[in-house]
Amino acid sequence: MLNFFIILISIITLIIIVIGVHELGHFLAARKFGVHVIRFKIGFGKTLLSKFDKKGTEYSLGILPLGGYVQMLGEENPLQGTEREEDSQSKQVSYPEVSLGARAVITAAGPIANFLLAIFIFFLVFLVGTKELAPVVGYVHQASLAEQVGLEVGDRILSVDKEEITSLSELNDLLVSRIGESGTIHIKFLKEKTGQEKAGSAYIQDWLNSELDQSIIRSFGIERFSTVEVSEVIPGGSAEKSGLLKGDKILEVGKTSVHSLTHFVDVISQMPETSTLFLIKRDQNNFVHPITIGFDLNDLGVKRGLIGVGIKENYDEIPEIIVFSKKGPFEAIYLATEKTYKTIILLLDFIGKMITGSVSSENIGGPIEIGKIAALSAKAGLLPFISMIALISINLGLINLLPIPILDGGQLVLIAIEKIKGSPPSQVFIEYTYRIGLLLVISLMLFAVFNDISRMV
Repeated sequence: MLNFFIILISIITLIIIVIGVHELGHFLAARKFGVHVIRFKIGFGKTLLSKFDKKGTEYSLGILPLGGYVQMLGEENPLQGTEREEDSQSKQVSYPEVSLGARAVITAAGPIANFLLAIFIFFLVFLVGTKELAPVVGYVHQASLAEQVGLEVGDRILSVDKEEITSLSELNDLLVSRIGESGTIHIKFLKEKTGQEKAGSAYIQDWLNSELDQSIIRSFGIERFSTVEVSEVIPGGSAEKSGLLKGDKILEVGKTSVHSLTHFVDVISQMPETSTLFLIKRDQNNFVHPITIGFDLNDLGVKRGLIGVGIKENYDEIPEIIVFSKKGPFEAIYLATEKTYKTIILLLDFIGKMITGSVSSENIGGPIEIGKIAALSAKAGLLPFISMIALISINLGLINLLPIPILDGGQLVLIAIEKIKGSPPSQVFIEYTYRIGLLLVISLMLFAVFNDISRMV
């Protein structure tokens, strides 16, 4: 129940900020050109709250937090409400009365506001400073691309396809750009054991073109480097009987060093009903601790080992794995703009790959998936949450620029047609394009929700 409320609050906050800024862009641009705004609404459906300003604009909140709109005098859009009679007969300036250039600016102002919001958020993140994990390998999965490259535990990745990296997030971004592609991924890395730089390659064929069911870095075949710490000892389990305590750091299982949660779980799973030795760090002392591993049965009835503990990552013992970055205001604004630009290019590339079929459309997420991501980000802290808001804001800006009628991109296309043609498109043409656009948008939303439900089943 707590998770449900976290998801609910997170997604409502997300929508109010991202949609609100988008519509504020349209609103301010309309006011700049003197166009009368009838309604500024966040959400659809029945109005929960409503207030009018001195210019007669209604500000309202709808019951369904799935979008919003700014309705201008003389504007026709099936997603908006009807004009009030007094508004349609007023002497206020209507949307069709202003120049094509002004209408284009008003229409584009929403997506531009989303991009500016992302730049502002990234600016704050760079200015405050971030702590990220260095691209150090904690575990290499068998038969993975990482194993093809020749990576081993402790190796630090220096570059991907000649692009230098200093953090796991940069590694993730570069790997994401290769989704759906065929060819070779080139990796340069520093060997932990010898201190020598090495290079290796892995061949990909339509890489991850189906639904992504795990992180990109894990799909590549590596886990992040960390110390494994006991966060909970379950009563009656093997760990409690053997004397393990909350806060113990598990350094080795048998004679195998463990530097990631996944590796630890894999090792334990393969040792049901086995007695072994753990190398434990408790406080500042290391000692060997005997333990008998218990078991349970998986869905296929096969025994798998378990010891009855909760575990978490701990980086206090390895501060060198943390990359701290804090920038001055001028560098921060440059980096924020660059990050927003690169994210836009990455998303455009991803959309293009979905259109061509090199990436599955099953990767499209809907409100449920967005809510889950929002909740996870909120739990991680303020900076991860607002960073996620920036990414969603960029997504919204790009989606609205798609040349689909009723979206901003479709409106810009109609304005361009009017400019070329020298007169507005016929009313019949506009009506049919709106119907097609509405059908496309609703179909896309239903498909995204279907994908969300499929992931949950």
